[in-house]
Amino acid sequence: MFKFQINEYLELRLEHSKTNIYINNELFLQCKYLLLNLPVSEMLDLEVIDSIDEAVVKLSKKLESVDDINDYISPTMEFWGHCSNIQVWYENGYDNRLIHSNLAFPLLKKLAEAGDFHAKKKFKEEIANRFEKGNVSTTQYLLYNGYLNYFNNLELDCVFEQLGFKLVDNILIQLKNIMGSFLKNYKHTKNLLDLILFIDLKFNKKFLLALLEKFHYESKEEFVKLTFFHLNYKEFREYRIPYGKYYCYFEQFINYLYENFPHNNEILRIIDSGYYTSSISLDEKLAYGCFI
Repeated sequence: MFKFQINEYLELRLEHSKTNIYINNELFLQCKYLLLNLPVSEMLDLEVIDSIDEAVVKLSKKLESVDDINDYISPTMEFWGHCSNIQVWYENGYDNRLIHSNLAFPLLKKLAEAGDFHAKKKFKEEIANRFEKGNVSTTQYLLYNGYLNYFNNLELDCVFEQLGFKLVDNILIQLKNIMGSFLKNYKHTKNLLDLILFIDLKFNKKFLLALLEKFHYESKEEFVKLTFFHLNYKEFREYRIPYGKYYCYFEQFINYLYENFPHNNEILRIIDSGYYTSSISLDEKLAYGCFI
């Protein structure tokens, strides 16, 4: 068995002809393939590739399928290749362009949890960079899996400031694609609405109002009614929100409806029909969902 120590937390071992990664002496992951583990005849000019992720795309599925093992390097050579790659990654400040993101991101997370200060700093930078791009699916993944819990309040303010309303714009684009058929596409609409509500309720933001302001009036009416019922029936995703906080948020939304739809009898009739009542106690012991 070969061993290669990267730092006090990270070690690679060659076990049973397989390269394994250990963090604090615990098995983290088995390396499935080495990027450059390819026949010489298939090598490309890697100087024009900006990152390992881009190289994976350009080198296609050859990384994962081996037809003629004789054309490939031995397990020992592959082990030292992995050691070299991860060593360079570490020496360059955990530069995620140097190893595949499918490995880099979870590896940074595990190293951060193990106590590696530099990994923790880089991991938070990676989370912020991904979050600030405003991609809806990426934002959902980061939020719902608790990745923003690694930040303190000041850092969170910076992240949301950098995010601005790019996420709101991206959500609006998706909603425009199903405009006029929100109920028909209720599951997708609900997922987008849940994302906005998650940010507003957990991080005290006002992304819902920002989103509504970007709608045309006619489309806004349809979305407003769906949002009202969504809030009223507390169909939140799985996160816990104290009732008092939820109630105040809901009340602000109701005030918004009265101010912006004073002549819409249908909306006002829904509000006054008994679905919504101000007589409910603000009991902070009550909460909805499971807080992430």
